[in-house]
Amino acid sequence: MRYFPALDTLRFLASLNIVLLHFSSSDLLSYAKGTFWGTIINAPFFTADVFFLLSGFIYSILFSRKERVPKLKTFMKERFRRLYPLHIICTLIIFAITIYRTHILDNTAYAIKTLALHISLLWAFVPKLGFHLNQPSWALSVFFLCYILTPSFSRFLNKLGKNFLWLLFLGSWALSIFVVLHFKEMPNAFRGINFFSGMLLGKLFFNKAILLPRKALLNDLFLFAVATLQCLNICLFSKVHIVLSYHIAAPILYSAILLFLANDKGIVVKILSISLLRSLGKVSFYAYLLHSVVIEFLHLYLDKIAKWQYNPFDKPIATLLIIIFFYGGCAMYSRWKR
Repeated sequence: MRYFPALDTLRFLASLNIVLLHFSSSDLLSYAKGTFWGTIINAPFFTADVFFLLSGFIYSILFSRKERVPKLKTFMKERFRRLYPLHIICTLIIFAITIYRTHILDNTAYAIKTLALHISLLWAFVPKLGFHLNQPSWALSVFFLCYILTPSFSRFLNKLGKNFLWLLFLGSWALSIFVVLHFKEMPNAFRGINFFSGMLLGKLFFNKAILLPRKALLNDLFLFAVATLQCLNICLFSKVHIVLSYHIAAPILYSAILLFLANDKGIVVKILSISLLRSLGKVSFYAYLLHSVVIEFLHLYLDKIAKWQYNPFDKPIATLLIIIFFYGGCAMYSRWKR
């Protein structure tokens, strides 16, 4: 299987954007409001849809040959082993902090139901039935739903020709548009559509059904153009139709970024292939699941010790140090897991 080093860094950039977005909404990034970077972070430039598209893309290529497609039991066991224990730890920590800090879970029945929904990975599908604990865990719930279908869908794709793959790929985007317009939002349960769009994109890429630049400079120019379009999307189009901007336009542009990075040409790809950035990318989903725990601990300090009279974490140097230690800790956790 081909390895696409720049895609690891894309995962890191998406994770970092989401982490900082939630920092910003938690009174930990107030100093950035009104700045260019504050706008990019809060828009946001990258959303969780990058993870779905990227994962589908990689799995499609990884399982692009019949002999490489794993059995469902083996595949699910490996996925649960890597991700579910961390989800349980995060959920229990935030549950304990929430009980200590607030009165939201004072009702015993409501508290038990909330905890059960999160541990069972069902909260993402019925969010109104319980309080959100480790909120990013909704993505994990949808991912596991997608994982269940990944081996069989991979076998199905391996039997298809280019024309039918294109038809399904365009159909997946038509389905996304229908869901968005019908629900006036994209329910979390349907965000998995992007996972399968990513699988179709990966299969088209693997079958060389998509024309990509042969020149390194041209590939760089296309990446710059797509990044510019995404800036225009979040700054301008989002004001016209925020739902289409967030759930349709942005994922389409992420798909283009995926292709140009996988094309493995140009200066941008070389920069994003630096070993340190790739290492951070490989632990980024851990960071995505864990960052709410960090925010809860910081809020615990501000609430019980600082009494919100001052906020030592709302400074650029504090943000930098937190991010360094946080991603460093995630890297250490990943090594321990291996």
